[in-house]
Amino acid sequence: MCGDKAYSCRENVRQIASRGGTPFLMPKDNASSKARGCQPWKEMMMTYKTKHPRKFENRYHKRSNAESTNASLKGKYGEFLYSRIWHTQKREAGLKVLTHNVRQLIRYRIRQEVEMWD
Repeated sequence: MCGDKAYSCRENVRQIASRGGTPFLMPKDNASSKARGCQPWKEMMMTYKTKHPRKFENRYHKRSNAESTNASLKGKYGEFLYSRIWHTQKREAGLKVLTHNVRQLIRYRIRQEVEMWD
């Protein structure tokens, strides 16, 4: 489970770990690595600081990619779905994502062709 600094607290880490998840919550700047009764917090902080800082950063970066994609979809196609029924809402959202992906592929292809001409 990834989250930004606003969600970084021992209670959230405890809840994620109790449900079998691995917390990747970016710690606040003044966060201590002391457990204070929450062993998953200490493990998360050790992963962040010493054990696998690169792994932590890579995993956390996936969150920012998802946020960017969601912001792009909302900016281009709006925040709301016009369908009222659940399965048509699901279809509408899927079509928005599909359209977004096709647009990205076209943009990538155009970039590749421009590079070939240079």
